[in-house]
Amino acid sequence: MQVRAEQIEEHLRHTLAPVYLISGDEPLQVMETADAIRKAAAQRGFSERDVLSVDAQFDWGVLYDAAGSLSLFSDKKLLDVRMQTCKAGQSGTKALQHYLEYMPSDKILLLQTGRLDKACKSAAWVKKVEQVGVSVQVWDLSPAQTMAWIAKRMRSAGLQPDNEAVRYLTERVEGNLLAAVQEIGKLALLFGSRPITAENIMAVVADSSRFTVFDLTDAILSQDVRRISHMMKILQEEDTATPLLVWALADLLRQLYAGCEHVRNNTSIQPLLMRMPKPRQAQFQTALRRMMTADWQPLFSHAARLDRHSKGVGQDASRHPQRLWDEMLELALLLAGKALPVHGL
Repeated sequence: MQVRAEQIEEHLRHTLAPVYLISGDEPLQVMETADAIRKAAAQRGFSERDVLSVDAQFDWGVLYDAAGSLSLFSDKKLLDVRMQTCKAGQSGTKALQHYLEYMPSDKILLLQTGRLDKACKSAAWVKKVEQVGVSVQVWDLSPAQTMAWIAKRMRSAGLQPDNEAVRYLTERVEGNLLAAVQEIGKLALLFGSRPITAENIMAVVADSSRFTVFDLTDAILSQDVRRISHMMKILQEEDTATPLLVWALADLLRQLYAGCEHVRNNTSIQPLLMRMPKPRQAQFQTALRRMMTADWQPLFSHAARLDRHSKGVGQDASRHPQRLWDEMLELALLLAGKALPVHGL
């Protein structure tokens, strides 16, 4: 069966499966899900734990041994297997399938790995885990989910933030839930149960947010001006490669133009949508409706100037690096449907 990370505590209150597979790239949720399983196992008598780190030299024979032996005189055991990738290889696949076929009653198998790609999701051993145990796929939180998560976490720590305080803290730590936990702990020590405003948080919380150019694309499609501006600031502070950022903006521009052309010609936009994550598809279709009346030539000219400037080509390009960031922000806002004047580079 599949269980979401936020459901794992409720699941463990009622049962303990013989095998768990935790997959995903968000470290805090993976860590806390695994901690909850380890704690529940210990409470049910699985007091021993073997931590097995899988690498190219890993001996998968340990799973064959575990499946074929019962610990008559020792405590029940948790096998905590850390996999660098979901691809177990031929020997690993055989060992996992054998273990899942002959699961010993005195052991719990806990598998941790990164995000499952399409090939791994269809692997026989992964499907077998879902049949006989529990699969927990950890997903990165959307901005709205992050805000709800932080609000819940703050209140669980006894804090009383107003809505603007929650929003401000979310902006400071988005994409970095480990930093969020640290900051919430600090706020609990400083403020206890007193009400907290955004101004309070501004005074004590560092900006630990992490973004990629793809997060910026999502913010543009959702027309979140405040988030776009914040992301550009963080990306600049992190010295993000400007050619990569210009490419992302130009690529979004091309996708929007192509989508609008499909709509005008009454042809399907499905091939475009299939190249995007599902959460982005609805936002993209909404963006197409507002971009149908866009003046495309200035937008493409703007993107072309940015491309030249990001590569050091153009009048005074090397002497005005900040101008490039200002112009990228302007193009991002224009793509979000916010008309700003376009200055030449």
